Amino acid sequence: APALRRADVGVAMGGPRGADVATEAADVVLTDDDVMSIVAAVDEGKSIFHNIRNFITFQLSTSFAALGLVAVAHALDLPSPLNAMQVLWINIIMDGPPAQSLGTEDVDKAVTRSPPRPRTEPIVTERIFVRVVTSAVLICGGTLAVFSSELAAASSSPRRATTMTFTTFVMYDMFNALACRSDAAVVGSRRLRLFSNKAFCLAVGGSVLGQLLVIYWPPLQAVFQTEALSLYDLGEIVAVAATVLVLDTARKLNLFGWKRLSLGEDDDHRSTKGNKKHGSRWCRLATLWCRAFQRRPGVVASKNPPHQLDQLV
Repeated sequence: APALRRADVGVAMGGPRGADVATEAADVVLTDDDVMSIVAAVDEGKSIFHNIRNFITFQLSTSFAALGLVAVAHALDLPSPLNAMQVLWINIIMDGPPAQSLGTEDVDKAVTRSPPRPRTEPIVTERIFVRVVTSAVLICGGTLAVFSSELAAASSSPRRATTMTFTTFVMYDMFNALACRSDAAVVGSRRLRLFSNKAFCLAVGGSVLGQLLVIYWPPLQAVFQTEALSLYDLGEIVAVAATVLVLDTARKLNLFGWKRLSLGEDDDHRSTKGNKKHGSRWCRLATLWCRAFQRRPGVVASKNPPHQLDQLV
């Protein structure tokens, strides 16, 4: 028991072979008495943390874009690009099914093979912040471009201008959510299949259907102050909104010369190569153990145990 308390992460068996004193002193209790459960737990923890970061990336980029859209329009002395009901609808989409479904993304093998992150590393790193800002700037700029072009058109009415702006921003949200499914894997690649996350597909499909109802169903047209758009208008909106996915793909492929956000193809290649060389599950467990505790042979516990499991994640 004293060794378990002084250890960075005390692990004890919790099944028939485990002692009550050890389970009370341990930080982690293996209820099935199988030490290999640690590998599955670490993989699950990394996946959860990875999905949380993707969720935050989507939320921040969309929020910054919405705030920037209103602020820049006010600074340029333009009419309000969105009314109150449209802003409420965008907030429902941001915090609704598309955002929540990002947490159901399958485990990326490159994530599980990555080394432990530093204890002091924040959730929003500098690279994630750069990704958020660039995506928000593109979304804000593209939406304002559509809004200003509609205001300049002689045949366009204020209601049509807000409808085009509103729909453009919503479609930007959908493509941005698609890009935020992973911070390294390209959408449509082997690592990130387009329709692999069924919950995400249902959420995005339902949001697009709801947006179409807002545009074309008369009762909702009266509530949201929208008007029907032509197929050409919808095609133009989709083409403009897809630029955020193009930007994200170019970033992941390192076309701008930036460092990869976290787990690029090089990391995946090195991890795969390492797994082929040390393919044993026991070797992998030993590697996780050594990376997590970073102990010298024969050392049982550290002098200042942090008692934190996030080292494993």
